[in-house]
Amino acid sequence: MAPITVTSRSKSIKSDVYDNVSSYEQFIEQVSKKNKNLSIYRIRVTDVNKKVISTTAELLNAGEVQLKDLGPQIGWRTVYLIEYAGPLIFHYLAYQLFGRPIDYDLLYKMQIFHYAKREVENVLVHKFSNSTMPLFNLFKNCGHYWILGSSLALMYGDWGNFTIPGWNPTKGNTTQYIFYFWCFAQFFNAVSHIQLRLLGEKTIRMGRARKAPEGGFFEIYIAPNYTFEIYGWICVFLMNPNIFSLVFLTVGAVQMYFWSQKKNAKYGTNKSFLIPFVL
Repeated sequence: MAPITVTSRSKSIKSDVYDNVSSYEQFIEQVSKKNKNLSIYRIRVTDVNKKVISTTAELLNAGEVQLKDLGPQIGWRTVYLIEYAGPLIFHYLAYQLFGRPIDYDLLYKMQIFHYAKREVENVLVHKFSNSTMPLFNLFKNCGHYWILGSSLALMYGDWGNFTIPGWNPTKGNTTQYIFYFWCFAQFFNAVSHIQLRLLGEKTIRMGRARKAPEGGFFEIYIAPNYTFEIYGWICVFLMNPNIFSLVFLTVGAVQMYFWSQKKNAKYGTNKSFLIPFVL
């Protein structure tokens, strides 16, 4: 046990000295009780150099810490439920509004299945490293799906469609083959998420430091869940070239590329992002 000196960076938290601190969890609970039962999820602990502290060892070694109130929080699971609900609702309403066009029946069902799958994964598969995030960020997080993702529904009214010279998705069995590959991408996207969940549980159970995931497509790709997500949206675009799906695909792919490179840097690897051994 050791005393911890606290310097507050927020009006809602008092500067103080906490005696007999034995664990990070106990310390956070004490801070909460001394500050009008402030939610523990709103409290960020850093050392004097602003480095985040999240373990008992880091806390006891620091001796002196700074606390900041992060403001109203919202659970990550709730965030994702809200994010994916937007496109589900908008695609359904738009498809009905445009008279349930038979030409877009398959694409509509693909959209509904994809977002329903994401909701199920959110509830049953995903495990979050952080319990909450600032409530204000909800609007930023939802923007990608509620605006860009939902905009794809405008294709049901033939809005934004264009042709690619030499490309005809309705020729022969082209659409059928693209759909099969889309199913392949959806399946292995889900498999990758399950692998990440199992790996995370094993890492925590055995008390090991996090390392680059291994096994299956993780041997080739740094983040196959990102890879197959992008493959799926490429399929949607190829089945019906549309400016809205192109924008959504491009924005998502660029963001996931940067996330994947951060993972490569974190784990000291040089695995592929989208094209095996090339990109």
